[in-house]
Amino acid sequence: MLSKPIDLRIQRTLQRIRHAFLELLEVKSFDQITVSAVSERAQINRATFYRHYTDIYDLAQQITEQFDAIQQVQKRDTEDLVGAVRAIFEHVADYASFYRAMIRPDAIPGFRARMEETVAEQFTMLLPTLGFKAQNAAMPPALVIRYLAAAQVAFVQWWLEEGMPFSAEEAATYLIQLHTAGSWQVLGLEIEASR
Repeated sequence: MLSKPIDLRIQRTLQRIRHAFLELLEVKSFDQITVSAVSERAQINRATFYRHYTDIYDLAQQITEQFDAIQQVQKRDTEDLVGAVRAIFEHVADYASFYRAMIRPDAIPGFRARMEETVAEQFTMLLPTLGFKAQNAAMPPALVIRYLAAAQVAFVQWWLEEGMPFSAEEAATYLIQLHTAGSWQVLGLEIEASR
């Protein structure tokens, strides 16, 4: 019977450590965060931190694994483009403080790249449902997918930095407009690409 309270205490301690780390990550770059700083903010001693994590990198890795966007995205119906993209923004909104801290260039090394990879995998799965055929592409599909993924992550970062100024539904609609119409057309510009 004593194991349940111990488990709850451990869970609360882990939550405090992770919360403290994410709070620090919002104001400092990843390489400036120390075990001492996390321990102090979480109001625990360093020995307690080391009982659960080997170092800051281990903590960062475990937090990253908890928020694996692939699982969130793959549960969605890829036939409904707006719904699938809206679900991504809803997920980001639910964990806004996490993503705000993690998506910055000076956050956990590799997280942004992992996020872009996840989005690229989603595009790769989604394109065939939209009628994509590689032979019709005007340039290498892998290049376009990489571009779209990087643009989508940048869009999410801007949306978070601006305090989510419009709903997840609007964000999904705007992003799809950018992807389908292109930024020049959305800005009202008519520019022809020369070959």
